[in-house]
Amino acid sequence: MRRWYIPLAALLAALGIAYGAYALGYWPAEFVQVLASPRLNANDSHNDALAVSSPVRRIRAEARVVPARWAQLSMALDGTVQQVLVREGDTVEAGQLLVKLKDTRQRVLVSQAQAELDRAQAALKLAQAAPQPELIAELEAALAAAQANYSKLADGLLPGAITEAEEALAQAQADYAFLTQAASPQLLAEATTELNLAQAKLTEAETEYAAVSGRADAASLPEAFALQKATAEFNAAQAKIDLLQGGATPAQRAGAAAAVRQAQARVDALKNALPGELAEAAAVVQQVQAQLDLARAGVRSEEVDVAQAEVNVALAGLQEAMVALSESELRAPFAGTVTALNIGAGEQVAAGAPLLQLADTTLWQVETLDLTEMDVVGILPGEEVSVTFDALPDLALAGTVAHVRPVGENSRTATLYDSGAPEDVLTGDVVYKVVITPDQQDARLMWNMSSLVDFGER
Repeated sequence: MRRWYIPLAALLAALGIAYGAYALGYWPAEFVQVLASPRLNANDSHNDALAVSSPVRRIRAEARVVPARWAQLSMALDGTVQQVLVREGDTVEAGQLLVKLKDTRQRVLVSQAQAELDRAQAALKLAQAAPQPELIAELEAALAAAQANYSKLADGLLPGAITEAEEALAQAQADYAFLTQAASPQLLAEATTELNLAQAKLTEAETEYAAVSGRADAASLPEAFALQKATAEFNAAQAKIDLLQGGATPAQRAGAAAAVRQAQARVDALKNALPGELAEAAAVVQQVQAQLDLARAGVRSEEVDVAQAEVNVALAGLQEAMVALSESELRAPFAGTVTALNIGAGEQVAAGAPLLQLADTTLWQVETLDLTEMDVVGILPGEEVSVTFDALPDLALAGTVAHVRPVGENSRTATLYDSGAPEDVLTGDVVYKVVITPDQQDARLMWNMSSLVDFGER
């Protein structure tokens, strides 16, 4: 008995499958156009023979469900995990602490930087302090008494000689002090070297900051704090130069020094013949005079500038230490759910290595996977679509095209070459990612759920 019905059944099944694929839009567009084109008569014109009709067909694309906002989080520095404060599935708020590294070294650096800032601020306060009238009056009285006692002793032994010699010495010392307000050449050279080094560091810091200045968070980057510190160090060095510079020429200073030596020699010669009581009285006068001069000097702008620059340097160092301390903590950049956790307490971590995945699971979107270049043409943001889900057959959501990625990617799902083709030959269709925003959310949706996006007929 011939089983003729078996080939017939197979043929009908094949025709049914082919029709189903056509109805679902799985046939290549070029093949559909060729099949749908009208027959050409021999008398048709050349232009009519080239005309090919474009039949209306429905565009559908496989897609997946993804959160509208998610991120892979990592530490900014290497270290050892001290504490993991969340688990997979936990819901966190923006700014919540997630992972903490051991921060002993960072805390020590913060304490050192704070102590340095306190010292610099105390020095600035001292430099800004005005002289106290009560103290000056007290020292003036003490000096007058010391001078009277010394004059009495000196005039009793050698009337007028000691006084005249000491007056000459005081004048010579005053002239020398006036001409030598600037530092010695050695100190000035050292200060100049410090200024050159500070200038080089400042130039390097400006270059490094320029490379990241375009970023939105440039002000909080280590390069910004390094630039602040280098600027403060340069200003401190410049202020020190300003303090040390000035005064007389070397020849003038040498002449003044010689005059002091001559006057001192005359005083010493006169005092050699005097009792020790007179020498003690002279020492008291010099001591009180030095204290009075210091109290009368009061506030010097150069010293205040140097002290203020030191405060700025210390403040920059404290800010840098605080940033390093904050980098030992990993905090949530936005509210969401911990969807993956790849670290535990006691483990070593490397800067930039993904530790935790955070996603906002309250807002989903759909991304297409296989929308080819033949189908993406004409799809624009704002168009309405419908989305169905394999795992939720009863759910169909309306949505809107939010974004069409302008760059296509090669897909190897459809092989165009033989298996022996070179490895550097791209195979498969060029596909484009289209992002869909559902008009409403559903609590049953989960990350990477399969879906089908219907773009309608084209």
